Amino acid sequence: MSKTQQTEKALRETEAKNRSIISAIPDLMYRLDRSGVFLDYFPAKNDKNPPDPAEFIGKTVEEVFTEDLAMWTRYYLEQTLSSGETQCGEYTLRVQDNWQHYEARYVPCGQNEVLAIVRDLTERKRMESELRLSQVREREKALQLEKALRDLQETQSQLIQAGKMSALGGMVAGIAHEINNPVSFIYGNLSPAHQYIQDLLELLRLYQEKFPEPGEAIQQQIEDMDLDFLAEDLTKLLDSMKMGAERIREIVKSLRNFSRLDEGEKKQVDIHEGIDSTLLILQHRLKPHAGKPGITVVKEYGDIPKVECYAGLLNQVFMNILSNAIDALEESAENAAAEGQTKMPSITVKTAVDPTGHLMVSIADNGSGISPEVQQRLFDPFFTTKPVGKGTGLGLSISYSIVVEKHRGKLECNSIMGEKTEFIIQIPLA
Repeated sequence: MSKTQQTEKALRETEAKNRSIISAIPDLMYRLDRSGVFLDYFPAKNDKNPPDPAEFIGKTVEEVFTEDLAMWTRYYLEQTLSSGETQCGEYTLRVQDNWQHYEARYVPCGQNEVLAIVRDLTERKRMESELRLSQVREREKALQLEKALRDLQETQSQLIQAGKMSALGGMVAGIAHEINNPVSFIYGNLSPAHQYIQDLLELLRLYQEKFPEPGEAIQQQIEDMDLDFLAEDLTKLLDSMKMGAERIREIVKSLRNFSRLDEGEKKQVDIHEGIDSTLLILQHRLKPHAGKPGITVVKEYGDIPKVECYAGLLNQVFMNILSNAIDALEESAENAAAEGQTKMPSITVKTAVDPTGHLMVSIADNGSGISPEVQQRLFDPFFTTKPVGKGTGLGLSISYSIVVEKHRGKLECNSIMGEKTEFIIQIPLA
């Protein structure tokens, strides 16, 4: 066999191997020369109606493809030949009223030819789209579940707190009623008792004038009992009893005001009365005790009208915010004492009508302040910075719900670390 025949045989074997390799690739393949003429065409193996390669071989891309696809193919043909590197791109093609997605790889074959390998991505794109849609749906479900969990926690916290406050309101109202009956009896009898004593003292004075020299036994008894002091102090004693009874009546009134937690309708109420009632109930915590300094309360009440609101619920808000302020001031005072410093704790309560027609109640303390990180979670249900057993994390969450949802208002917290914390309640007047 001559060398020429050997060379031809080797070329035929190489070509057969190449075609075997090409036939094993399931994708559409074709070969183009530099001028964009098809040299070979191998349909995709999964093509149910494969075109005849003769319809492509010897023709240019413009004669076979759509105008857009021909321009796109020309671009990648030139890029592949000029760079000498494989180029890859994706395109869409409308086939029988459906859009098909393809990926084309252009592999340089020498300096003047390019092998194109085209893979149908339509099914993969569809699955990717369905996967993304499924992921979106799952994220939406997760968000809905998260919201449902938050709503459940909030509802749970409201039920817990509502149950507690309802029980507290009933207990307070009952105690106020039980105290009020005997106090009213005592208070009602003090005035006639005072008059009776005055009459007796007047009679005693007349006896002393008529009989200036009583018997020895009577004179001794007068000296032993110090009659002049008794007559003078008895009136003072009755006056102090009257003041005490009036004080108890004020406390009972405050308890009644505070216990209006089960009223289901809005009523016109005096907000100052609700604040004062709450402060009176907390009076024992404001006084100096157990080595702790007393807390000064500064009232800066503005000229505000009566407000239509749920009075008992707002009293609950005042109680929660004021109790937290007292806790913060006690902790701040302890820290200051540990550092050898003296700090005079105070709470300032302001009321006014702002320019937007809202009632504004500001409750500020000069404690240690609240960090920005904690402020972001202040109104979250069950969030608390207090030790276990000292806080449920429900107070401010419930207060926020009462102000925002029940009264269509706003509840905000402004705090400066080391200086103060201020809670601002805004409620529309109309």
